[in-house]
Amino acid sequence: MQRLLTRQALSYLRFFAKKALATHRPTIIGVAGSVGKSSTRNALEAILKDHFPTTSVGNSETGIPLGILGMKPESYTKRDWLTMLAKTPFNLDFLKGIKYLIAEMGIDDPFPPKNMTYLLTILKPEIAIVLNESATHSMQFDKALSKERRAESKEQQLTYVVQKIAQEDCKIITESGCKVGIINGDDENIVTVVKEKQKTLQAKILTFGTKNTNAISYDNYKVGLQGSTFHFFLRQEDKHDEFTITFPRHILPKEYREVFAAAILASLQAGLTLPQIKASLEKNYEPPKGRSSLFAGINDSIIIDSSYNASKASATAFLDLVDTLKKETNRNVVFLLGDMRELGQEARIEHEAVAQKLLGIVDYLYLVGPLTRQYILPVVQQQETRLLEIRWFDTALRAGEYLENNVPKQSIVLVKGSQNTIFLEEAVKEILRDKTDSNKLCRQDEYWEKVKATSAKR
Repeated sequence: MQRLLTRQALSYLRFFAKKALATHRPTIIGVAGSVGKSSTRNALEAILKDHFPTTSVGNSETGIPLGILGMKPESYTKRDWLTMLAKTPFNLDFLKGIKYLIAEMGIDDPFPPKNMTYLLTILKPEIAIVLNESATHSMQFDKALSKERRAESKEQQLTYVVQKIAQEDCKIITESGCKVGIINGDDENIVTVVKEKQKTLQAKILTFGTKNTNAISYDNYKVGLQGSTFHFFLRQEDKHDEFTITFPRHILPKEYREVFAAAILASLQAGLTLPQIKASLEKNYEPPKGRSSLFAGINDSIIIDSSYNASKASATAFLDLVDTLKKETNRNVVFLLGDMRELGQEARIEHEAVAQKLLGIVDYLYLVGPLTRQYILPVVQQQETRLLEIRWFDTALRAGEYLENNVPKQSIVLVKGSQNTIFLEEAVKEILRDKTDSNKLCRQDEYWEKVKATSAKR
């Protein structure tokens, strides 16, 4: 019965969302990929809002239609949902006057309603972006493994699962009828899928990446306590432009090159000039909460809060970032790492890869969650490279209570972990120099406080 009611509610929301889109006809920019969707959505909105009426929605089968209708759950209670469903027919004009609608189109499953095929029944982008592919949310894609595949090694299974994720994500280009497809030219899985379908595509394909044959490429990247600078090369027909984007208030990993490159290409397709794009991006861009937030910590520490979520790709990117900062500042690195959830059979491989990566970079390692205990702890304990301290905690709160009294002086504290019952932002609260900064952390609204309270009782 519950499943039937859910399907009916989704169909109801989809019907009115499509009606709103048909009425107001905004130009839709869709963003897909394993890592960086929210950041790309934010970057695009930072650019476009200075020049056009712009809004953004995402990132799920419920978040997208609700966003189109100008609604967002407050408590996720039955009463909350019934209220939104009742308001739905009266919110058709939320998009009135909107020129650009940016849709974060995240997939969690190869099957509807959590796949790209379903999301494309709600909206079809005119400009479609695929950022990258990795094993994020791969647990659900394990269902796609045949009996023969399950007999293969874990590494072979992981390769196959990432290919399946790429195929699903790339439907935002291959099955949407979009006019422009923007893809990561360095990601072989994405390139392979799009090339296989290229003969049947009407879309113009633009690429970004490290090679100078891409429409936009990048090489030099500088990061320090003074901020981040990204260096780009843009190829437009017979014209080449070289330029930098500088963020003096943000310490960002080099993988943000993909985020900004994709946003720049999409904004050019919207008719903006490079000077306009650069000015708006530098003026307006703010990372989403818990993605790359910078805070002053106790004991003169610096906190890089990336507690919103975690995958191998994002964890290794931030480890490279703190390695650069460590060499520049000669500060010790503290890594508060929580489980990376929803990886299914790939959990061991992904966690062990992060464990190998952190060796030689991290000085103090604090772990939270059963997966870090099972997969990270044995790797780091067996290595000749000894960390100054290694501790494991069952909850973020206990980790925070310990760190409150033991954060090394003038250290760089990197925080990374999944949201699925880990909630490392609760540990960050304990080590903030200014406790009022806690309202700048992720998941601080009433709904998430209830979720955390329920989780703590289990």
